[in-house]
Amino acid sequence: MINEEIILNKIAKEMDVSKKEISNIVLDELEARGFIKNNYSTFKNVERILYEYPKLKASINEREKEIKELREYGTQEKSKSITGLSHDTIRKDKDDIIEDSIDSLKKHIFKTKVIIRHIESVINSLKNDPYFDIIHLKYFEGKTHEQIAEYLDKKNHKKETTSTSTIALNKNRLIESIRPLLLPNDLIGELLGY
Repeated sequence: MINEEIILNKIAKEMDVSKKEISNIVLDELEARGFIKNNYSTFKNVERILYEYPKLKASINEREKEIKELREYGTQEKSKSITGLSHDTIRKDKDDIIEDSIDSLKKHIFKTKVIIRHIESVINSLKNDPYFDIIHLKYFEGKTHEQIAEYLDKKNHKKETTSTSTIALNKNRLIESIRPLLLPNDLIGELLGY
């Protein structure tokens, strides 16, 4: 299994930031976006993060569209009755507002990409597990345990049916494997009773 150090090194190299910055970005952003709840166990928080993963990926496209629209159309004007300012001052202020908005959106995209790469690195550390597909099917596609069992039976050309309890057991095992890699600080706090 790949440990957190290898995952952080890989992301740091791809994103050209330090490992400490990555950890801080990921944990701060997950908390700020409400993916980590203090009253939830780390197991439940990992599940919440996995359920939100497709939305994170989609948010990048949305932010990129917003940037494109800002560049093409600018900001919506509130009022044209500004007096006492020259036209150049008003124009500069609009340009500054647009650039500030674009910079803010770019920062959001960067932080989202860091989170996504961190999640993907952690998940991919389990890709050799025979039940690896459970993560994708359950959390990204919203499949039931029955549907996952059918999928795995077809994929593996099994004659006997995989039970839903086997799917649940392996889903929980996979989450337990992901937990210390995805939320190491929360896990330590949980173990110490914080």
